[in-house]
Amino acid sequence: MSDDVVIAGGGVVGCATAVYLMLEAPALRACVVEPDPTYSLAATPRASGGVRQLFTRPENILLSQHTLAVIQEWDSFAATADGPPAGLGWRQQGYLFIAAPEHSGALRANHEVQTALGVKALWLSAEELFSRYPEILAEDLGGAVLSPDDGWLDPHAMLDGLRRKAIDLGARFVKDRVRGLGLGARRVDSVELDSGETLRPKAVVNAAGVWAPELAAQAGMPVPVEPMRRFEHHVLAHGDFADLPFLKDPFGLAVRPEGTGLSVGLVDFDEPGGFNLDIDHGYFDRAVWPALARRLPGLDRLRLHSTTVGLYDQNRLDGNPVIGNWPGEMENFYVATGFSGHGLMHALGVGRGLAELIVHGGYRSIDLARLGYPRIAEGAPYGEIGIR
Repeated sequence: MSDDVVIAGGGVVGCATAVYLMLEAPALRACVVEPDPTYSLAATPRASGGVRQLFTRPENILLSQHTLAVIQEWDSFAATADGPPAGLGWRQQGYLFIAAPEHSGALRANHEVQTALGVKALWLSAEELFSRYPEILAEDLGGAVLSPDDGWLDPHAMLDGLRRKAIDLGARFVKDRVRGLGLGARRVDSVELDSGETLRPKAVVNAAGVWAPELAAQAGMPVPVEPMRRFEHHVLAHGDFADLPFLKDPFGLAVRPEGTGLSVGLVDFDEPGGFNLDIDHGYFDRAVWPALARRLPGLDRLRLHSTTVGLYDQNRLDGNPVIGNWPGEMENFYVATGFSGHGLMHALGVGRGLAELIVHGGYRSIDLARLGYPRIAEGAPYGEIGIR
């Protein structure tokens, strides 16, 4: 039996795409090809789990809003014949973006965009911020935006729930790797696997994460995406920080409560691309701790408990994902890559959009055309404004 759609990559984006394909067209035959079902190198299990609406591009805001809607109905959405899914561990404690005085104008302008698109977002002066969260140093700030409906979840639970749901709906998962593509006129005719098997689907979805660029290039759709190393640090500290929101500053510092401590990241966007999974054990003391202790003075005493390393599929053109096919050039090959750290929070909406594009020939929920491949071919960035 041949497959209608082959999805390269069984991470959260690939699984979400399989789920929505089966929901849109229950008779469709979908095959997810994933070389490592343990996900030992995948990005999803290493995600911070954050879901926020604090973006400036409408597509990203709407994608996050869809994820929040699914979270509210997760038990029914991800239920299978075996029963309800594991809980997501959803913590709706909000996201907090802070800005220095010289950046507060841009933050306020972004806030207006967000509220116009239905985001419940509160503008806080430095004084109001300190009143709400006295743990945060606010005297050097020009303002902040709080989105109380946002929060974070367990990435493992979301991935497992989507994978189980896809299988329950009829998608098949194959432990293998897509090695090559056989090309025809403006289309992919065949998919070669490492095992030697050849598949001849009607459509191919490239959701291979940091491995997606190699496959995209084979289809004649090169993308400016490369793996970029990032660290996540778990720290233990004196004091009670359990009620803090997910705090982000404009320079990349990201902090949220985790267990009895905090999960902390400070992405170095100048990190060279490459498959580097070595841990720089001096990075925390050199870069992260000073930024963290300045913003949360109560953390003058802390203990680094652990550091994990993962890879962003970083879009070096504009930091936004590349979604969809290349109309008129490569019709049946669809990419979903370059999420630049936002893959988990946007996987559901992207999976739904790809399913609509494949089954119906166009988007029916969120129009993701401006995140499509043509902007890559034209070298026309469509990035966030003042937000990473």
